[in-house]
Amino acid sequence: MNAILAIDTSTKEGRVSVLSENNIIFNEVFTSERSHNSQIFAPLEEALMSCNHAPSLIVVGTGPGSYTGIRIGIAAGLGLSMALEVPIIGIPSICAAESMDQNQTCHVIGDARRGSLYIAAVKGHQIISGPELFETDETLYKKFEIKKEKIFSFDENLSLPEIKKTNPSAQKLARIAAELSDKEINELRSVPPEPIYLRAPFITQPKKLGKNVPKLDS
Repeated sequence: MNAILAIDTSTKEGRVSVLSENNIIFNEVFTSERSHNSQIFAPLEEALMSCNHAPSLIVVGTGPGSYTGIRIGIAAGLGLSMALEVPIIGIPSICAAESMDQNQTCHVIGDARRGSLYIAAVKGHQIISGPELFETDETLYKKFEIKKEKIFSFDENLSLPEIKKTNPSAQKLARIAAELSDKEINELRSVPPEPIYLRAPFITQPKKLGKNVPKLDS
């Protein structure tokens, strides 16, 4: 059985699907508020049972989104890839929105935290520009002339007008992977999946020791 196991944990709802012979034979959505660290194992086990623990390919969503959640999904996929000796590829989660046409260029807007937004243009299984950060929605709209019917977002808290709220889809991830050529799959396999970073890590310097801190004896 040729089966594709798809995992997406980029939002507070994790998703696991299995596509076999162009049919979805397993699909489950679970909520764990962006952690997914324990809830993912039960649906993964059921997914593997549905394809006799023999997927031919694993595909994981790489975001952007919950950094911790995405890392958990990727780690789970990599662990299964090594244990089952199955190839694994990563595809941006924003390329697999439920209501988005894969054959058209669409824009995805999301909350980038720290009071900023991101925007990216996607088509097929690739991000063709971005993600680019903006501090306000006004600067975002001034820079881009975007057809309003082609703007999507996974974030429920965004109040920008004319945006279609949608969700990432593990089913769609699997179908996108099934349509890739052998060359495209090999190219994706050559790069280990990792989360899509919106900005450099936020690192703070340790505070200097105060004057009252006793020194260690030499």
